[in-house]
Amino acid sequence: MTEPSILNQFQGFLDTQDIFPKNHNTDITTFEFPEVDITNNLIADLEKLDHPRNSVLGKRMESFFEIAIKYSSRYELIDSNIQIIHNKQTLGELDFLIFDKHNSTPLHIELVYKLYVYDQTFPSENQRWIGPNRRDSFSMKLEKLKSKQFPLLYKPETSIYLNKLGLVSEEIKQQLCFKAQLFIPKNNKLDDRGNINPECYSGKWFKFKDFLKMNWQENLFHSPKKKNWSCDPGKNSDWMSQEELLQNIEFLFKENKAPLVWMKTKSSIHSFFIVWW
Repeated sequence: MTEPSILNQFQGFLDTQDIFPKNHNTDITTFEFPEVDITNNLIADLEKLDHPRNSVLGKRMESFFEIAIKYSSRYELIDSNIQIIHNKQTLGELDFLIFDKHNSTPLHIELVYKLYVYDQTFPSENQRWIGPNRRDSFSMKLEKLKSKQFPLLYKPETSIYLNKLGLVSEEIKQQLCFKAQLFIPKNNKLDDRGNINPECYSGKWFKFKDFLKMNWQENLFHSPKKKNWSCDPGKNSDWMSQEELLQNIEFLFKENKAPLVWMKTKSSIHSFFIVWW
């Protein structure tokens, strides 16, 4: 079995688009992601990341973001994963403080990397983008960002930390880097209503019974580990039969986990989720 390289994971992270379309009107400013050249030094830094802290997808993406900032010409990292603690209680965490050299401005960046499926049973558009295991949603994440994560910058306890860095919250601009892969129901086309970047659309999702009805027995499949969800399916070299895939799905469904699946046909490669609900 050949695992996708960590460079493939990193390149997939870079290529994943922001969930908000350009020039979208929102009260949260979108972070301008830098151009990053892949160098030997960058690859060496990536290869240091394979340790337990980075096995969780979110933590892995945070490490990728930090490396992208380190090797960009525009930004400079000030600090990352800053826990604000008061009376031995953690009030919250600032993902990144960076300096924008183009605008001579310190920035507070919150990073989000999500894979969502579109469920039309919810009343509002933002609520319809949910995690494949139904444990989170786009609307819940936005609410948490607006009510907890961004206001943390202005708490008195945070100012104590900022003062040590020679920073004051009033001079720091807050921005959001929200990278996402979005999956829509089979036989469904979404209207482009301007609030979601269509470049994030990455594939379909199926209920298990519908997947079984598809005439795909001759195709090849791969269900990547979560740490590889950012990878380009076209770079994968480890494929299995549909029968082998079904065994993997049965195991994941017992834990209420929806697998991401890559499928290789004679002429193309597709990405989709198979949900247990």
